[in-house]
Amino acid sequence: MHDPLIQALFMCVLVMAAVAAPSISSSLERTKQAKMRECPVETLQMAANQAIVAKEGLDPPGLLWVGRDSAGLRRPAPAEWIESAIPLNRPEGNWVAWRFRGGKASVKGTQQHSGEIDAFIRALEKPFDSLHGLMEIELQREPDGLHGGIISVGATVISGNRASHYSLGRLDSVATSWLASTYGSDLPIAAELVRLASNGRHYRIEIACLMPSRGQRAQYAL
Repeated sequence: MHDPLIQALFMCVLVMAAVAAPSISSSLERTKQAKMRECPVETLQMAANQAIVAKEGLDPPGLLWVGRDSAGLRRPAPAEWIESAIPLNRPEGNWVAWRFRGGKASVKGTQQHSGEIDAFIRALEKPFDSLHGLMEIELQREPDGLHGGIISVGATVISGNRASHYSLGRLDSVATSWLASTYGSDLPIAAELVRLASNGRHYRIEIACLMPSRGQRAQYAL
């Protein structure tokens, strides 16, 4: 007796659901389009760039793109630069700054030594006992016949009974050329690390270039 009634009610529910489905789908689509119209152009551009990066595997996860530069190339969002704490590392002796740009110089070619620089940063993050440890920057001339040769920049960290050396890059060519044109190749040179920063992909390393005092370097002047 009740079976025909139940079947009739069930059929009514199916008919109503079939009629309502297109309406619900249309409403959801209109809501989605409205939200997209409300989004800033920059947000939509960033979402599109993220989708492209994820699909093509162009860069590590987390790298955002904010637009294109004047050449039409994609421009990444700037990452935060993290400055490393630098222990006292001025070499002992009567050293003075180079008479060139205040003695400050940057280290180039860091990407070739990224693994060693990362290890150097981690070494400086550990507790450093200045009484039993030492950190020093080393400049090494490597003649190549061009612009006075190359001056490689390295760092040595001595902690306890262990000494570790790290290659950081090379002195910028302008500073190297100035030194070669002003003093002989036998002039002692040294350096002090004044800045070490990384954004996870690039490095900024600056040093204070040092040489003997005026009286001591008179024999080296050209």
